[in-house]
Parts: sequence; C-alpha cells; structure tokens
Amino acid sequence: MNEEKMKNETAPKKRKSGIPTGNAGEYFVMGELLRRGFDAQLADRNTQDYDILTGLTTDKVLKKLQVKTVRTAPWYVKKSSYSGDLAEQLTVFVLLGDEKASKKVRYFITKNSDVASKVHCPKDWKSNGFMSLNAIKDYEDRWDLI
Repeated sequence: MNEEKMKNETAPKKRKSGIPTGNAGEYFVMGELLRRGFDAQLADRNTQDYDILTGLTTDKVLKKLQVKTVRTAPWYVKKSSYSGDLAEQLTVFVLLGDEKASKKVRYFITKNSDVASKVHCPKDWKSNGFMSLNAIKDYEDRWDLI
C-alpha cells in the first residue's frame, strides 16, 4: 500500500459545516408559517435564544421560536434552553433528511418545558445534551401550539 493512500485512510474525516443545514431549517419553518397564515420574520444572525418571530395578524402578539435542524436525529441542545425564562419558549425541531431530499421535511413543535425531562445529558456533558426523535415524536406537526 502506498504511503499517500494509507495517509488518506487514517486521516480523520472533515466534518461538514452545519450552517447550510441550520439555514435550510429556518427557511423551511418560515415558509411553513407563511403558508399557514402567520406573519413571520427571521431574527438577525447573531440574535441570542431565538431564530424567528411569528404571530397571527389578528393576535398582534409575536412569539419567539427557536429552530433546531438536523439531517438525522438526534438534535444537540443547550440544557439552559429548558429552564428559566426559556422554558416557555417554543422550539421547532426540523428533520431535513439526506441531501438527496428523498423524504419530506418533518417538523416537531414543542414548548421547552414540555420536553425538558427528555433532554438526554451524558454525565460528562456540563451544559449540553441531546433530544432524540423518540422523545419528540408526539409533537410532529403541532403547529397549533404556535
């Protein structure tokens, strides 16, 4: 085996950027909200704790939505999003699927406090955890929560 080929087989694979996946999820959620009659606006890129402002024109009240997007579950989350002021916030978990787009995009809409106990936190993890698909499956297409 030549040295170049051996080097390529043992070198760690570069991880793809998650930015395009995150952006896609936010735009899919925006489109779905607009399709359902909501007003919706993307937050500025560096806005902390939420990604979209939305509401019905009749309510005149805007809600902050956090959007978490992955191609395959689970979703990585901050534990702090599920307590304190953020416990009442809504999160839209978006499951995009592979880049071939062979399956439809799936949405899971949850109130953070309703799924706080389902955040799995490995013992070595201090501030982060993950949310499994099984933990939020009952919230699929719960647009009524918005």
